Amino acid sequence: MSRYIKKFSRVGHSLGPSEERGFELWVGYDIPGVNGDLSQHGLINVDGWDEERLKGYGVRSFSRIEPEKLGIR
Repeated sequence: MSRYIKKFSRVGHSLGPSEERGFELWVGYDIPGVNGDLSQHGLINVDGWDEERLKGYGVRSFSRIEPEKLGIR
């Protein structure tokens, strides 16, 4: 099983001119039976990254997900 993160960009609604309209959310996945480069799926392999580096992306946990759910075979 390997660990990956993926960025999801969103455009939000603002209530005033000082609020940000867009933001990004990084999600962590534990993907069984897969390893290596999955950048073509928008995933970054983070095996070997320390907690401090992951915190820079806001990732604090990983969800186990089957590769098929992400379109990976």
